[in-house]
Amino acid sequence: MPGHMNRSKASKKIPLALFGLGRAGNIHAGNIERNPHCQLKYLVDEDVERCNRFVEEFMSEAIVVKASEADVVYNDPDIQGIVVASPTFTHPDICLKALKAGKDVLCEKPIAADMKTTALVYDEAEKQGRILLCAFNRRFDPALLNLEERVKKGEVGQIHRFKTSSRDSPLPSIEYLRISGGIFHDCAVHDIDECLWIMKELPTQVHTMAHCFTPTIAELDDVDTVSITMKFSSGAIASLDLSRLSTYGYDQRTEVYGSKGMLMNHNTSPTGLRHSNSNGETAQPMYYSFPQRYAASYRGELVHFLNLIQGLEEPRIVKKDTLLSSHIAEACEESHRTGQAVSLSYDHLMTSPSAHEKGAVTEAGSVAMEQDTKAAATA
Repeated sequence: MPGHMNRSKASKKIPLALFGLGRAGNIHAGNIERNPHCQLKYLVDEDVERCNRFVEEFMSEAIVVKASEADVVYNDPDIQGIVVASPTFTHPDICLKALKAGKDVLCEKPIAADMKTTALVYDEAEKQGRILLCAFNRRFDPALLNLEERVKKGEVGQIHRFKTSSRDSPLPSIEYLRISGGIFHDCAVHDIDECLWIMKELPTQVHTMAHCFTPTIAELDDVDTVSITMKFSSGAIASLDLSRLSTYGYDQRTEVYGSKGMLMNHNTSPTGLRHSNSNGETAQPMYYSFPQRYAASYRGELVHFLNLIQGLEEPRIVKKDTLLSSHIAEACEESHRTGQAVSLSYDHLMTSPSAHEKGAVTEAGSVAMEQDTKAAATA
């Protein structure tokens, strides 16, 4: 099953290095320490004190290295993979140095702040014959994997509507928001990737309406509340609902509605426990934030990366996926800033289809994207 290592080929631990111990970095570091098939050999961050606290908490054997002294990591022949969870502006440099040093790379999105640099980093990975995996972690969520598989099997028929609600909890710190790249490239890009992955089709037009209710975010020339509508040539319509602040928990919902029915992925809670009495019914709150809601996704993402290093799987996320999501996110931001719908063209992105992608035709005759469904290595 997806998310499991092939133990017959994982006879010794795979040495990894992690760059960045922030929001996502803490999740990756903990998962690497807990996974019996890999070893956290290096922890790279300028905040040495924070790294030392992590090492003490996990009784880790990781060597703490300042980012300014990271050459020791690139030059270590034992390191097979590097996980990049540092601030966005550092991603291209770290990825390029790692790839040129012969390391496989798992990088938090975005690979780079612009599409040209993103493409250059992917080209370097191809040149070096190394893995570059962009961390769109929803593709490893068990519920969404199930939903995607059932849509692919035709359980909803021809898709008419696709909806997501993604409302953040808690409000991210202003320090993070300053380096996040904005809500379209930090948040909406996840919903866009999820939509393309499940629908296997590209939108022809996007229209965005947005507002900012938080003064500190407005000062960054960003927004905190977004509604994106995407139209597809098949006639399907997608609606993406985003907010930076949900006061009731980390709200993550997906709905796919079609000619044969509907599939919905509701919010979940840690136990699902409900209490009923004479006063009515109460339920345990949903997950508080993304580390809790997508804990299984992050674990599955790491397992996929380890399997890629061993040559046991084909990448589930490739260059074209990353560029398409970024391209559409840029169009959504343009629509917000201009107040106009934006038509999309993909000619410059579709010249060299990936080896594991092929064209398909929907009921309405529109060109769709159908990705290979090669199973993950199992125990």
